[in-house]
Amino acid sequence: MTTSAPEPPAADRAGELAERLGMAGRRAVQSVLDWALAVGIGVFAALVAGLIAIPLVQWGWVPPKLILWGPAITFLVATQACDIVIQIWVPVRRNGVTPGMLVMGLRVQTLRGGRPKARAYLIRWVLLTVDGLLLGLVAFVSIVATKRRQRIGDLVARTLVVRADHVD
Repeated sequence: MTTSAPEPPAADRAGELAERLGMAGRRAVQSVLDWALAVGIGVFAALVAGLIAIPLVQWGWVPPKLILWGPAITFLVATQACDIVIQIWVPVRRNGVTPGMLVMGLRVQTLRGGRPKARAYLIRWVLLTVDGLLLGLVAFVSIVATKRRQRIGDLVARTLVVRADHVD
């Protein structure tokens, strides 16, 4: 005869689910804030590129297609570059905290509680493409379903996002 562990009371299960959903929500807002910052800088750079392109086209120095393609390419490159800076360089320099994490009171740490290396942040950033599938539903389900509330990028990089009691 085998004895299984007793099931936790329904209130404990509901509290755990609420905690998981709360963390998933915090991380969703953090992700939107970080992405909005990168996109905002990309829009600004595209506007500047457009303002520079207009007189160049009027003076005949560049082809008219530059008015469309110059700002579009500038937006994509600037947004991607800012995302890399926000997701990799800033947390390496700021103790595991992106600007969105700072606002939401979160930080990244290793499974052992230490500071992740740049390689871990790079892995997390590359796997944002997987976590972002279906408008972030993959990450949301992963955060709610895993024991340590990790998205796929965290699982592979062996990191986790925790509440920051004190951010330097």
